[in-house]
Amino acid sequence: MGTLAQKKFSISIEQKKFLEDCKEWGFSDQSTLVREALDRFMKELKTRERKSLMEKKAKELLSDYLKDRELTIFTDLDGEDFL
Repeated sequence: MGTLAQKKFSISIEQKKFLEDCKEWGFSDQSTLVREALDRFMKELKTRERKSLMEKKAKELLSDYLKDRELTIFTDLDGEDFL
């Protein structure tokens, strides 16, 4: 873990209670719980972003795949075992 910085922010009463119960969830302290939650959320957002970009690119290339048989020549083999 790199250098840590402090940050002040507002949360709901329900979130406050959840953080206060951090040891029940297996965390040593509230900061550890928040860091873990933020790490997971950051990974989720990056995954969403990559999926969105892949979907956008697939849509951009769809007309090429529909028109050019050479791009889909191996599609008939989908699902077949190679060994």
